[in-house]
Amino acid sequence: MAKRVVLAISHREYAAKLAEYLREEETGWDIGVYTHGSALRKELQNNAMVDLLIGQADMLLEAGTLCDRAGKVISLVKQKGMVDGRWQEIVQYQPLPSILSGIRSGMAANQGGSTSGCQVVTVFSASGGVGKTTVALNLIRQAGERGLRTFYMNMEALNATSLLFGKGEPDSLSRLLYALQAHPEQWDSLLEQLCRHQPQLRTDYVDAPDHPGERLALTPELMEALLEKFRNMGRYDMIVIDPDSGAGEWHRRLLDLSDRVVWLIADDAQGLMKSEKLLRYWQAHISEKISKLSFVLNKAIGGGLINQWNLPGEAPKVVLPYIPQWKTIDQPGRLLASPAFSGAVEQLLLGLEIGGNSPSVRRRREEGHGNQRSHVRGAG
Repeated sequence: MAKRVVLAISHREYAAKLAEYLREEETGWDIGVYTHGSALRKELQNNAMVDLLIGQADMLLEAGTLCDRAGKVISLVKQKGMVDGRWQEIVQYQPLPSILSGIRSGMAANQGGSTSGCQVVTVFSASGGVGKTTVALNLIRQAGERGLRTFYMNMEALNATSLLFGKGEPDSLSRLLYALQAHPEQWDSLLEQLCRHQPQLRTDYVDAPDHPGERLALTPELMEALLEKFRNMGRYDMIVIDPDSGAGEWHRRLLDLSDRVVWLIADDAQGLMKSEKLLRYWQAHISEKISKLSFVLNKAIGGGLINQWNLPGEAPKVVLPYIPQWKTIDQPGRLLASPAFSGAVEQLLLGLEIGGNSPSVRRRREEGHGNQRSHVRGAG
């Protein structure tokens, strides 16, 4: 059943723009738009099925106690504090993805937010250049197509994701980590400010930093606290972590905390030996959790391994083809343009068994099935 959402915004052009964006991003919402207070009051008086009311502070205050008939009320304000805590507040004049992110956050908090449906998938390799970021982004896109709500977190010490997402706010992760330690009460509002949305990939994310300092200084304890924060939001079904290929303690702890680990390998003798050595180094910690590891052959030419397989278990069942054109890619949409690669990633996602059959995910998939967008909005 569609969720009844009412927008109460006096500025017609802004109301139409926001309504169009929400219809594209939340295909299961039945959205009504009201630009006059009298029309809003009539709607609230006559319709007992308003699940979510999003409106300008002055229009909501004018409607008064009628707003209580809506299941959830969110006030669009010029600055925080305009409605004295009566309703959740979201700053109105900011990028539309940020507004949607705030709406989703508020709805999750209203429902109590369960962590049971949120799973962490780490895309890892023992050596660089294997294609972790490309696989992670394709995995996220496939998950979005299946109705999963995703968050992408790049944890590489040196990354080039600004080529795909733009410069953005390069201090985002540093600020979140600092708030987590020094001002935890401010963390949620800070994330709402820094979180961005990439519509082609259908994922939320925060900008990766330009400098490697916080990655190099990251501790296992801080990594665990960060992941728990995201899990406890009740906002995502799947968090995809894209770390570098280090062998530090926080890398090992990340693998411990992950529900699934996609361990990428290439058909390269040196790379395979590095994976073998790293697994042996971590053996005492990983041996009992080896079942969560899925070895995946990436950049395959031909379809199978030439080199000898000495890693635990069988040789990789999932093989991702080499796409030479991607060496010059600088836009995320082009990383999604290979049917052969997308099909192989779809098989990988099915094998991971990440929440694809939960009732809420099935509903979102059914509501969004066949929805094709005629245009793409930029990140942020």
